[in-house]
Amino acid sequence: MNRETPLNGNGAASKARDRDFAEDDVYVTKDERLAHLTHSELDLREIRAAIYRNRWMIGGITALGIIIGLLIALLSTSIYRATATLQIDQQGPEVLGTEAERTAGTGTDAETYLATQVEVIKSRSLADRVARSMNYYQDPAFFDAMELSPPDSEPGSAAWQRAVIANLQSNLTITPATGTRLVGISFDSPDPRTAGQVANKFAEEFIASTLQRRFDMSAYSREFLQQQLEQTRLRLEASERDLIEYARRTGITNLDSGTGEGQGAGQTLTASNLAALNSAFATAQTDRILAQQRWQQAQNTALMSLPEVLQNSAIQSLQGQRAQVEAELEGERDRHSDDYPTVRQLEAKLGALDQQIRAQAQQVRNSIRDQYRLSVQQENGLLANVRELQGAALGEQSRGVQLTILQREADTNRALYDALLQRFRELNAAAGITANNILIIDRAQNPSLPIWPKPLVNAFLGAVLGLAIAAALAFARERLDDSIRAPDDVERKLGLPLLGITPKPENDDAETEMLDPHSPMSEAIYALRTGLELSTRDGVPHTLLVTSTRPAEGKSTTSQALAREFAQSGRRTVLVDADLRRPSVHHNFGIDNKLGFSSLLTSSELVPGAIHPTDIENLSVIPSGPIPPSPPRLLNHDTLHRIFDRLSQQFDLIILDAPPVLGLADAPQLASAVDGALYVIEASGGSQGQTKAALRRLIAADAHVIGAVLTKYDFRRVGYSDYGYNEYYNYGGHERQGA
Repeated sequence: MNRETPLNGNGAASKARDRDFAEDDVYVTKDERLAHLTHSELDLREIRAAIYRNRWMIGGITALGIIIGLLIALLSTSIYRATATLQIDQQGPEVLGTEAERTAGTGTDAETYLATQVEVIKSRSLADRVARSMNYYQDPAFFDAMELSPPDSEPGSAAWQRAVIANLQSNLTITPATGTRLVGISFDSPDPRTAGQVANKFAEEFIASTLQRRFDMSAYSREFLQQQLEQTRLRLEASERDLIEYARRTGITNLDSGTGEGQGAGQTLTASNLAALNSAFATAQTDRILAQQRWQQAQNTALMSLPEVLQNSAIQSLQGQRAQVEAELEGERDRHSDDYPTVRQLEAKLGALDQQIRAQAQQVRNSIRDQYRLSVQQENGLLANVRELQGAALGEQSRGVQLTILQREADTNRALYDALLQRFRELNAAAGITANNILIIDRAQNPSLPIWPKPLVNAFLGAVLGLAIAAALAFARERLDDSIRAPDDVERKLGLPLLGITPKPENDDAETEMLDPHSPMSEAIYALRTGLELSTRDGVPHTLLVTSTRPAEGKSTTSQALAREFAQSGRRTVLVDADLRRPSVHHNFGIDNKLGFSSLLTSSELVPGAIHPTDIENLSVIPSGPIPPSPPRLLNHDTLHRIFDRLSQQFDLIILDAPPVLGLADAPQLASAVDGALYVIEASGGSQGQTKAALRRLIAADAHVIGAVLTKYDFRRVGYSDYGYNEYYNYGGHERQGA
């Protein structure tokens, strides 16, 4: 049961709820859970209902889109597309071995290079080459083939050229194949032959323009290198002349002047002589040291103990002779006396040999001394020469600083000249060789089938576009229409619990349908009665007011139907026509309206003639009575409570058919004096804003709005045929008809 008083449009709770119908937190929490489960962000039923409500508009616009698409297809000119396929490599084939280096300099990334080439194909310059090659600047046949009107100018004029290029570029399509180096060049034209010719010509001119650009770049490079080579040659000649002139003026002679390295590239003559003399001086100094050592050894050693003496061959020969004479002398002495002539002769001979040996040894020592003196003289002489050349070399070095500078400048110019000369030779060799990195894989063929129009595609696109437009219009229509259309709108938009739904009667005869206990109207009233009984803790409010936002929403029909239903259920019920402006109850029940509710308001007691019994058991009716000049003046709060208290002594349930809320003060005054109010809302009839304003007025008057009933609900028109209510109300209808 939902017995919680709803919120008004501003979110304020009814004060009557706090006064008479306060509930514990259990029901509030339950309501919150039910609200969370009932209302999702995306209600598919609501979308389906919106589509159903706008089905004719959606279908019509979609059908119109299909028809327009087919008409466009039938009336459009046939367009043919021819495609040529190119393979664009970043590097062409190598012939001389230098093409790879040259090609690599045009791009560092394959994808960027391919994208650049695609833009080149789309460029105006390539379109201009194609137009000139096909003679489109002079021949109007191009415009005839494209089924276009030529410009109002002479062929070959600037306007004519702009028109040709614009048409070539607008009908050109470049399609790179993903993950490959293949590029498709397509051209669209009403003439299939023109489409094939232009596509092939674009491919051919693209290759030719690429080769031409490379040749132009090579020619520019060669011309530039030639200029640089001439300038470098002149600088080299000038630097070499300056070097030779300075060397001649300073007297610096270079020993390597004939090696091709240029003046000053090797040692000078002075430096070479100094090096040789210094080497000789070092050798002489070494010899002098060795000679000095031998002489010192000879002075400090016994004459006959010198190694040079002992190793002398002449001395060795003399010593051999002496040994022989000494042996003979010893033999003679053994046989003869010392005075013997032979002995004396041998002794004299031995003495002569000793003198010869000593004289020879002295000569050996003298030779060692002479060698030492000679080495000293040589060392001193070479030292003087070295010192002389050192002075000359130092002077030459001071003069050679500028020579070195000139030499370096000449060497730099020579190296630059050689490098430029080598590069110039390579460019000359490669001038006639152009590496082509673009190949035609498939030439364009004259197409046999058009790519446009395609009736099925046009019809599909028209249907999609029409459906999109229709959906947008339906969405705008639904958003702009703020009426309460569906049962969910009552709770979601107004915050009121929905107590019941009454269908729209067939042929607008609600009275007849209510008399049929098995009609959808009667079933709806049964459901509404049940909802009212469960709306509060104590069941149906003892005094129940039925009102609406505006007239003709079904409040009188609802109040009369409820009165009959409660009376037939055994409750003593009185229906009060509280609409003192446009009463209708006395007409519907066929009773006299001389005495009624207005009579009770002006009398201190119940007027017996104001209460009229009806043919329905337990149901009485109080008509409106004479219409007063100012009904709000009669609707005093104390008077109403007095009347309701006295009626409560005779009846179990008091139902008031009240006037509408908007524009009148009657309904809020009446609602503040009753136990509960039932709000009647016509489905798809009123404005949501007006309904919220009316509810705010009721709640501001301390009215307890227990819920709402949605009247005149057409299940088929609003698109909620699957909502469940329609099947429920018609449950068993076929059986009853057949019974």
